[in-house]
Amino acid sequence: MRKMFAAVSYRYSNIIRGLNAIGIKTIEVPAINGMTENYESSHADMQVLRVEDKLFLLKDNDSFNKSVSENTALKIIYTSEGINEFKYPECVKLNIAVAGKNIIGNHRYTDKKIIYECKDYNFIEVSQGYAKCSSAIISDSAIITSDISIYNACVDNKIDCLKIQSGYIELCKRYGGFIGGSCFQLDDTLYFTGNIEQHPDYEAIRSFCLNYSVNIKSIVKDPLTDVGGVVII
Repeated sequence: MRKMFAAVSYRYSNIIRGLNAIGIKTIEVPAINGMTENYESSHADMQVLRVEDKLFLLKDNDSFNKSVSENTALKIIYTSEGINEFKYPECVKLNIAVAGKNIIGNHRYTDKKIIYECKDYNFIEVSQGYAKCSSAIISDSAIITSDISIYNACVDNKIDCLKIQSGYIELCKRYGGFIGGSCFQLDDTLYFTGNIEQHPDYEAIRSFCLNYSVNIKSIVKDPLTDVGGVVII
């Protein structure tokens, strides 16, 4: 049986241990071009995107890309451009949310290679550049978010969406995180990178997930933290 691998930021040793404990081998995501002063520069959702059997990786991100290519059977596609300076919106080329045949993101900021390779998907335009960070994908037709532009876009496109309160998710001292960066789904379970029971909307989140036969579980009991997501490869 092939081992299961996942990409996750190198910064979170507790999350890496938690993933290993549930049988997932980890590939640690380094800071892009050594930009260690920026927390988001090592976030998985900034450097890798999975769309069904395709895996999009940043162009010229050689050391990380090599580690991924050695441990995945997915089709690898490189972006048309890399990230030379970690600033918004250049840093969100891969930060789109994929729910079934729907792609939610800011078209202006999404890498052109993704637009081309996923032209048969329904691209739902939102103002939020951090669409993946901001969206917990529950099923092909169900999403949880605190972002009003994503919520409104989901309603307009008949995607069931639970809007939760902003905040209550850690990231760094300067600002807070988002729910999409604090969870990942595997089979019928949505795993959280921190104690989801401490979130004030926990019961609503749990009930919403159960409506889609998805259980929720915290892989660690530390405060709920946006780690840039966990991408199964």
